[in-house]
Amino acid sequence: MDEWIITRKQKGIGILILNRFKALNAINDLFQRQIITILKKWQDDPSIHAVLIKSSQKKAFCAGGDIRQIANFAREGNYKKALSVFQHNYQLACFVAHYEKPIISLMDGIAMGGGIGLGSYVPYRIVTECSILAMPEVMIGIAPDAGTSLIFQKALGFTGLRAMLTGQRLNAEEAIQLGFADYFIYSSELETVLSELESNNIKQVLAPYKKENRIDHGFLGQIKRVYDASSVDMIIERLMGSVYEWSRKDLLSILKACPFSLRVAFQAWHRKLYNLESVIKRDECVINHLIQRADFLEGVRAAIIDKDHNPKWNQAPISESEINSCFDY
Repeated sequence: MDEWIITRKQKGIGILILNRFKALNAINDLFQRQIITILKKWQDDPSIHAVLIKSSQKKAFCAGGDIRQIANFAREGNYKKALSVFQHNYQLACFVAHYEKPIISLMDGIAMGGGIGLGSYVPYRIVTECSILAMPEVMIGIAPDAGTSLIFQKALGFTGLRAMLTGQRLNAEEAIQLGFADYFIYSSELETVLSELESNNIKQVLAPYKKENRIDHGFLGQIKRVYDASSVDMIIERLMGSVYEWSRKDLLSILKACPFSLRVAFQAWHRKLYNLESVIKRDECVINHLIQRADFLEGVRAAIIDKDHNPKWNQAPISESEINSCFDY
């Protein structure tokens, strides 16, 4: 087995390099335990004053939970094991969020699902021109998790709800606008900046690269006029009649998504919670319900196994009680 984690120490900084490259650093139980074991060791090491988490590859920082493994467990009817893969991602997100030393995450490349959980709850969050962040769970029959609805609900206006429902892929600027990152550094500058961190104050080194999460007020108003709605059906109706340039792309994305997942994600954004632990607890409950629905395995088949991107979603009418049951702890 390839070495999944490479570690280095450089002048007070512990560098944790994710190296499960064949799986785009997807997190399963073993990988999670290895990461936490190293971070716990460094937490008690007085020679380390900060930690940098990065990937060994340009393609991906971390693609999230190991969806193939989860789907295999669900196919066998072993939903407890399937849920446990999500839980390992959630535990890791909470662990880094409360780590006693500063963590710098370099989300260079793809960061999705649990990868965002690993990279976006730390004090110093860096993206580059190669970064692609997304929570596309509605496209595989589940809903944005790993505590991300906490970030989405804090995003300006209705931009967070829009991202949850469309599963949109975010570039660096959009990731910063939505609140998933703070600093933008070009890939060509990374080595220079990281070497400066070895002997200088982190805040001072990164200060020139900090970006504000600002969005044009006119654009915010457009999004509000579409997404400030009482239901997903109303949003779809507004998108169909919209003249905004971006609305057609949004409509196509939402129409491809799982109808049930869309309505769960809509409810999750509107049911405000205000700390990571409470959101994670709710995510466990919601995901536990969704992975037991046929839509999940169909979504994984279409997106990951057969890759025909033509899922056959359950088209049965969706009752409010069915949606509410996903939030029953």
